[in-house]
Amino acid sequence: MANQVTLLAYLQHGPPTLPVIDNGSSHDNTTSKSYSAEDISQVGVWSSFNLNTIMQQFQPLLANARIEDEAMPTSPPQAINSETGLQQRFSFYLNARVRRSLRVGFHYLATNNQLLNHTVVSFAEGSLAQMVNTYRPDTAYFDSNLPTLTRPNRAPGELKPSYKWSLSLRDSPASKQTREFKQALSQVNYYMNQHKARFGFILTDRELVAIRRLDNAGSMELSESIPWSAQGTQHQPRLTVLLALWYLGMLASDDQQWSLP
Repeated sequence: MANQVTLLAYLQHGPPTLPVIDNGSSHDNTTSKSYSAEDISQVGVWSSFNLNTIMQQFQPLLANARIEDEAMPTSPPQAINSETGLQQRFSFYLNARVRRSLRVGFHYLATNNQLLNHTVVSFAEGSLAQMVNTYRPDTAYFDSNLPTLTRPNRAPGELKPSYKWSLSLRDSPASKQTREFKQALSQVNYYMNQHKARFGFILTDRELVAIRRLDNAGSMELSESIPWSAQGTQHQPRLTVLLALWYLGMLASDDQQWSLP
């Protein structure tokens, strides 16, 4: 018989630490004529993106929705030395789990007549949402009932190797590093502007950082760093990458919140 656990317990799993091979690959982030580090005018702290907020908003759902548990693979993970490698490990360890947890969460809300102002969203690669002027974020939250060519990406995400980006670069004394910090943010900010999305994220092999866009002039707030390999339990929960990505999906589903015109 399948081992059913609460949705909270399911979201407490964390992937193993990924070995990284920095074999002379470029540390520069993606550049474009459409966006640059100069687009980011202000970077604040999204202090309310934390475990307490999530539990206050969704504790009954997380405690009562049930899902078939699945342990993280225990084989030693392959190293990464490129964005492609990180995308493959993300797909292997996390992608389907985020999608499955969202599906279970929305089913619970619908069954209990609690969807209210929420649209059921799915999670997948960015090409499954609308691509504006051929720009494609790495990941997307989207309404799968809309045609692919017209459904907005409600919370674009980007995957970056940790040798290209980290939250700690924000406080670097080196101008080159602070520029790279903002360059990656400008890429996500551009996607968010394209889709009129308020939320997004950057995920590396070391951490997830959630993003809240405040306006159309480059002001944003960033969550604290959420470690890639963070794990918790039903009784001692932590803000894991899985829980954070699930919560971003819930924010992206809120028709009164997700869009910033």
